[in-house]
Amino acid sequence: MKEMFTVQEKDMETLAQKVVHLLYTRETSKAKVVLLDGDLGSGKTTFTKELASLIGVDKDIVNSPTFILKKEYDAEHAVFKKLIHIDAYRFNTPQEGRVLRIEDDLGESDTIVAIEWPTKMKYIKPDLEIFFTIVDDDTREVTLSYEDLYKDIKYEEK
Repeated sequence: MKEMFTVQEKDMETLAQKVVHLLYTRETSKAKVVLLDGDLGSGKTTFTKELASLIGVDKDIVNSPTFILKKEYDAEHAVFKKLIHIDAYRFNTPQEGRVLRIEDDLGESDTIVAIEWPTKMKYIKPDLEIFFTIVDDDTREVTLSYEDLYKDIKYEEK
C-alpha cells in the first residue's frame, strides 16, 4: 500500500505517530525496519527524531549517524525498547553494513531499525519505506509504502 502526504516540519510528529501505529500492528519475532530515503536535507533525520520521541527517547540527543554509521538509543515504550539509527550514505557495498552487526539488531523484536540511504543496504527487508521529496524550504512530499496486512481479509455480508 502507498500513501502520499504533504508535510512541513511541524507535521513530522503526526507522520511518526502513524508509523509507530503501523509498526505496532505488525506481529513478528524480528525488529521492525523503516527505510528512509530522499535527498540530503529532505527530512529523514527530522522524522527519526520524532519517531524517537514517540517511543521515549529524548529527540534532542538524536542526530544523523553519518560519520559513526550507527547509533543505538534505549527507548521507554510499552513495546519498543530500542531504536537503532543507521546512516548508510558512506557505504560502498551492502557488505559494509555487516560490520555493524545489523543482523543481531534485526533479531530483536522490541527494536525499531531506521535506515537512512537504504539503497546501499538492499538485502534488508523493510516493514515500511518512507521517501521524502523536497518541495520547498519548509514542505516535503512523503510517500509511505508498506504491505497492507488486511488486504486479503474478506468480509461476509449477513
